[in-house]
Amino acid sequence: MPKPTKTITPDNRVDRWKKLWATPRKMDAAETDAAFEEFQEAFVPSHMHKLFLKSFGVPRAQFGNRFFKEDATFQNWDTRLSNLVGAVGDHLEVNVIYGSPDALESYWLRGERRRSLRDIVIDDWQAACAIVRAGRTTVYLFIEPKMRGCIVRVVQSGDPTPEEEEPTMIEADEEP
Repeated sequence: MPKPTKTITPDNRVDRWKKLWATPRKMDAAETDAAFEEFQEAFVPSHMHKLFLKSFGVPRAQFGNRFFKEDATFQNWDTRLSNLVGAVGDHLEVNVIYGSPDALESYWLRGERRRSLRDIVIDDWQAACAIVRAGRTTVYLFIEPKMRGCIVRVVQSGDPTPEEEEPTMIEADEEP
């Protein structure tokens, strides 16, 4: 039986986040549960919710493709968030969730779009999930130990603003 840890979030995370993001804020239990439920609804197929909850936070747990929705893709952890959410816009908000066999713990971060996925998860020694919000784009990401990258699902919501709309091609009339 593994020895219990004193903290759920690894020790070096908060100090590294302070250097890369605005001061991280620890979320209370209700906020953490709401964020984890949102992550599960958007990222994990409904028939796998119970098993995902049971496996998340267990040391050395293995997650396979069955835990993720079909449109989730693998991204190298050096991928910039601007590649996923767009380079133009306000700051991002990130909820990072870590788990242990008996509890969940999460932090709220705020920062710039130039950050990478590695700046959120720091390393791949422990499973973590995160929700990145940028305007109408939400990115759900998951990392498991020794993955060297993240499983990512990008979701667009609402109608695009005029700045976000794709330019339409207007064909010029041909002259005779």
